[in-house]
Amino acid sequence: MPPETALLGLDWGTTSLRGYLIGKDGTVLAERSAGAGILHIQNGAFADALMDLAGDWLAADKSLPIVASGMIGSRQGWSEAPYVEIPTGAGGLTLHRHGGFDRPVNIVPGLARRDADGVPDVMRGEETQIFGAHENGIQDGLMLLPGSHSKWALVSDGLITWFATFMTGELYSALRDHTILGRMITDDTDDAAAFARGVKYGCDASGILQRLFSARTLALFGELSEHQVASYLSGMLIGAEIAEARALTENAGAQITIIGDPELGQRYRTALTHCGLAADQARKGAAARGQWRIAAANGLLRSPAP
Repeated sequence: MPPETALLGLDWGTTSLRGYLIGKDGTVLAERSAGAGILHIQNGAFADALMDLAGDWLAADKSLPIVASGMIGSRQGWSEAPYVEIPTGAGGLTLHRHGGFDRPVNIVPGLARRDADGVPDVMRGEETQIFGAHENGIQDGLMLLPGSHSKWALVSDGLITWFATFMTGELYSALRDHTILGRMITDDTDDAAAFARGVKYGCDASGILQRLFSARTLALFGELSEHQVASYLSGMLIGAEIAEARALTENAGAQITIIGDPELGQRYRTALTHCGLAADQARKGAAARGQWRIAAANGLLRSPAP
């Protein structure tokens, strides 16, 4: 156990568990991962999963604090951490203290908001990555976390003031595998030209339902090959997501930072370029940096984080 270790961070999601030994300055000193997401835990054996991942770390430091973020704090997780309403900063995320282990497990709560129609939206885990997106402190701007359920969030004066969820990735999978559009797809080969065409068609739309059928008709009329349809459909959905997010956000001119998998992030950066926008990719380790900052803001560390 490195002597400068200040925190054990757990990024505990639906399908995977990642553990980080985090130093006093926020540096990740060691990390591990396991396929022990909450959906894979049987009979509530969360403690066993944690010991399998980090039992030796915990044994080496009996006072090492634990901070966990992600779906571990959901209703299906180890202990439910109630949502916090926005706007909030790292210090407003009061850690939920779970005592069902040999030491407290401090769980980061998720965030909630309601739109103008009173409809709720939520996030769990992304808030931690947002607060750790930048290495030199929490910075303002638009944060984009692409995935099955993409999140866009606005940070202003160090607070998350707005966010929205877009089911882009899951909708793509459903359309590809369970609708007539998928009948035109022979493989998922990436085609840059077809992707760009789809992005521009989606980004220019005020709605997407009518335009989706073009993934079939363009192939029927030989204007897309069946090897291009997947890229076209993906591009159109991402373009529509970008257009809708920019229409909804409170600050359409804010700098965009993409957080998460670099390969998917590059896909979104390309799409943003086709829509006349630009973005930076956050450095690896956003979850651990966010856990460290939230822990510091909650007084869990011996020395404060900037």
